[in-house]
Amino acid sequence: MMTLQEEQSKAAPGALAVVQALVNTQYGQGRRAHRELTSPEQLRVWLVAHGLLAEGAPVTQGDVRRVFQLREALRSLLRANQETTMLASSIEVFNRYALDAPLTVHLHPDGPPTLEPDLAGVDGALARLVGIVFTAMTDGTWARLKVCRNERCQKAFYDTSKNRSGAWCSMAGCGSRLKARAYRHRRAAHPEE
Repeated sequence: MMTLQEEQSKAAPGALAVVQALVNTQYGQGRRAHRELTSPEQLRVWLVAHGLLAEGAPVTQGDVRRVFQLREALRSLLRANQETTMLASSIEVFNRYALDAPLTVHLHPDGPPTLEPDLAGVDGALARLVGIVFTAMTDGTWARLKVCRNERCQKAFYDTSKNRSGAWCSMAGCGSRLKARAYRHRRAAHPEE
C-alpha cells in the first residue's frame, strides 16, 4: 500500500492531474482491480467533481462508452511514454475526439493560457480533456505521465525521477513484486548460480 506522501509525489501537476485521475478510474486485474464510473450517474458525479461538467447536466450510457474509449486510448498513449510504440488505433481514437473538440485559447492574468471548450455537456468535457493533453504534450509534462509497467496494474503515475526512468506506480508495490518475480525466473533458469 502506497503512503499518502508517495501517492502525492506521483500526482501529475495542474490540469494534467485530471487526465491521470480519469485513467485511474480503472486499473488492475483480478482481486486488485479498481473500477469506478460503472454508470452514467457515477460518471456525471465524477465529471462535476473534476470541474468538467456543470451540475445537473445529463449523462447517458453512450457518454459512458465514449469516456471509456477515450480513457483507454489515453492509457495506450501513456504506455508510449515508457518507450513502447504508440498504437495507431489509440492515435485514431484520440484524433477522432480532437476533431469534435472545438477549443479556444483563453488568457489568464495569473497563469498560462488554456484551451477551453466552446460547448457544454459531456462533449465539452471530452474537448477539455483533449485540450489538457495537447497542452501537456507541448509544455513537456506529458512525457512524465506514464502507466505502471506491471501489466496487471496499468495505473497512471507521474514520473518525478531526474532521469525520467520511473517504471512503476509504486516501488514498494508493483516494483518490488516485479523485481522479485524476475529474480525467481532467473534463479529457476540458472539454478547452479
